[in-house]
Amino acid sequence: MAWQNAIFAPGWVWSMLSMVLVVGTLVGLYRQLRLQSAQGAREQLETLDREWNTERFDRCKLEVLLVLRDSKDATAVPRAAATAIATYWERIAALTDGGHIDLKLLHSFNGGACPVWWVALAPFIRKLRAQNADPAEYLGFARLAESMAVLDRQTGASAFDEELLRSQLDDRIATYHDRIRLEESLRSATRPAAAAL
Repeated sequence: MAWQNAIFAPGWVWSMLSMVLVVGTLVGLYRQLRLQSAQGAREQLETLDREWNTERFDRCKLEVLLVLRDSKDATAVPRAAATAIATYWERIAALTDGGHIDLKLLHSFNGGACPVWWVALAPFIRKLRAQNADPAEYLGFARLAESMAVLDRQTGASAFDEELLRSQLDDRIATYHDRIRLEESLRSATRPAAAAL
């Protein structure tokens, strides 16, 4: 009986047990919050990716790339299309700057597109900054593109520049033409079925 009192009666045993339970609970809560945060970031990136891959954005991208292919003036891109693309990346930059999206997660998800569009739109944005006397216009987009380029280099990808963009213009244009064609054919394929109901 004395050995039972020696083990179970002292307050330190109960204090230690309580501490273990509290620490275990806190660790469990921390892990749950981390999992929820990661899930939220993935869902947010998937939502942004769905927006980026809409027919509307494909048409904007196509308009910009056609002008870059056909014109000697890289600043002559259509303003509405260019600002739609730049504003999209500026919004993502604001989310990363605010700590809502992890840069490495963004990079692995779709970060490679950001430097491409910075290279495509940088001359237009520099012209826009001069016209508006606002050197900070689309600065978040510029910082994000540089961060993505740094991560590209760390993973062994080549740096994206004007020369690489020029070499890929025809392929990129063909891809956006094909994506738009697909969306149009899917719409026309569903119309007769809906009318028959």
